[in-house]
Amino acid sequence: MSDETTMIQRIARAIRSQLPADAQDKLFRMAVEAGYLAALADGNADPEEMATLVHAIEELSSGAVVGWEVDVLIEECNECIGMEGHQQRATVVGNELQELGLSEAGLLIATYVAFATGGLVEKEIDMLRKIGEAAGLDDAGLKAIVKRARQAF
Repeated sequence: MSDETTMIQRIARAIRSQLPADAQDKLFRMAVEAGYLAALADGNADPEEMATLVHAIEELSSGAVVGWEVDVLIEECNECIGMEGHQQRATVVGNELQELGLSEAGLLIATYVAFATGGLVEKEIDMLRKIGEAAGLDDAGLKAIVKRARQAF
């Protein structure tokens, strides 16, 4: 088992331990969209980012959400992004995560996905900041999440 897998499993386990059963589906949906928005921030979602997103959601859901289901959620995200735009969706996702009381969990998945291609670029940081602000996180909170996600790689 790689260190990366071990770290994402630990992160997923920690998130699941604080996840109320009635919030699971919504968190999975919001985590997918947060991760996808982060992946798209630099212009396109790279294959590594998409594979990392699927892996993270499979771990987060203990296998209850599998790759093809993530693909369906991505299609729904594309519809919403097409109607509202990236920035508005970032605000919606952040607000939803805050409403669930799971801002850090959603941002952690998004940050993990953004790191998949070797590090964060400015556009990804901007997107994470936008989601984080809407989720009620300050810069210190976002920096802590970035540090934690970086440890997974």
